[in-house]
Formats: sequence, structure tokens, C-alpha cells
Amino acid sequence: MKKHLLLLLCSIFFIAISCRDNDETIEEKNQINFQLIGKGNFLGTYATPQNTAITNSTQWNNFLNQIDGPNNHPSSGFTETNIDFNQFMLILVVDAVYPNGGHSVDIMTVDETSQNIEVDVEKLLQGNVTTVVTQPYHIVKIPKILKPVIFN
Repeated sequence: MKKHLLLLLCSIFFIAISCRDNDETIEEKNQINFQLIGKGNFLGTYATPQNTAITNSTQWNNFLNQIDGPNNHPSSGFTETNIDFNQFMLILVVDAVYPNGGHSVDIMTVDETSQNIEVDVEKLLQGNVTTVVTQPYHIVKIPKILKPVIFN
């Protein structure tokens, strides 16, 4: 009888330790609300495909100079271009150039963990709609957080 009772107590102890270890490995995520700066497709003027965080005006101005050509100003459709980088940062996703339209790149969520910022990116539209050469992009603004940005 003592052996059964000891075996039962040991089993409960190991289960309790196992459950506690699993709880510790689950990292808490806090969703960050973001504001849309721009989303769509570049046409005629294209940018380097990238997933990046823009944290200062030099990076932002370099990007704007890359996409705005003499006859094409996609940044004119952005909700804002004058960003206060002391308070905010931008999450920028630019996909590849496609020989046809109907593609998208979509920032679904931005979450903060104890170690970093995680950006979930998906491609909700898969293309082959038009014969126009396009390059999907999505740009959002979040509060400035001094952590590495990870794109999933």
C-alpha cells in the first residue's frame, strides 16, 4: 500500500513540475495597435524588396526618394509622410516585383514580447489578375520600442 501511495505522490509531483515548466515557456505577447501609412502596389517605380523597421528620418527619406520618381509619387497617397521618430517607428514590408497584378502583402499583427517585436506578414492575394507589373507594399506606424523586430 505504501508503494502505491508513494507512486501516486511521485506521479502528481512530476505532473505538477511538467505543467509548471510548460507555463514558463509560453511567452506573453501584447498586441500593438498600428496605424496605416500606406498599402497597395508600386507601379512604374519600384523599391528594394524588404521587411524592415524604419526608426529615423534618414531611413524614411531614403525610402521615399527611392519610390518617388519624376512622374510617379506613390508617397502622395500615404496617410502621412512627416513622422515623429522620437515617438514612433515604421514597419515596412515591400514584396518582390511581379509581372502581373492582384498581389498583396499584408501586415496582420504586430506583437511585443519581452525580447522583441514580432510582425506577422501574409500574402492574402496571390495575383494573376491583370497584366500590369506591380510590387505590393504595406507600411504601418507603431509607438517607438527599442527592441529587435522579427518578421514571421
